[in-house]
Amino acid sequence: MVVTDIKEYRKGKYEIYLNDAFAFVLYKSEIKQYGIEKDHELSDDSYEDILKVLLPKRAKKRAMNLLLKNDLTEKKLREKLTENKYPTQCIEEAIDYVKSYHYIDDRRYAHGFIASKAQSTSKSVIRNKLIEKGISKDIIDSELNEFYEDDPLNSGVEEELIKKLLIKKCHGRFDLEYEERQKIFASIYRKGFSLDKVSKIFDEIRNESGI
Repeated sequence: MVVTDIKEYRKGKYEIYLNDAFAFVLYKSEIKQYGIEKDHELSDDSYEDILKVLLPKRAKKRAMNLLLKNDLTEKKLREKLTENKYPTQCIEEAIDYVKSYHYIDDRRYAHGFIASKAQSTSKSVIRNKLIEKGISKDIIDSELNEFYEDDPLNSGVEEELIKKLLIKKCHGRFDLEYEERQKIFASIYRKGFSLDKVSKIFDEIRNESGI
């Protein structure tokens, strides 16, 4: 393989192009270490060492540093490593490494996310946000069911949230005209709650108020 270009990427780092295609990013000292020069051949041994030893080790370290700062989903970690221009095979090796130690665990991430959002966000919105984060629908549905259905401590969490929203938006008045009531229902519906559930809880509050 011929080194067809060497471009500065960031301070002290350079993009290496082999046979006119981007290959990887190296530090200036590593370029010197491997004797990499534009328009010169890169030996097979050097290429193998870079892709199978040097960069996988660096990708693992980068993945660990990212996870120390934030709990990430597998999808988000892969995106960040891709942004850092690691070769695909090095990214997959780094992902497998952190997964083997459970440093990333999409099920654990989903569980924590649901628990942190349930008091302020509808189940529907939580589900959509987890899908956006790249977590599989099977894991999401399993964790949602466990939180909302299987854990008695969380029974009625969504209903209680709807009740709080209704009390806040109705300003304590539940003898509202139809149009005014429908506007409030629609605003809560847009937050991901079902209209049937909102209407049912409104009627319950109104009955409790003796209206």
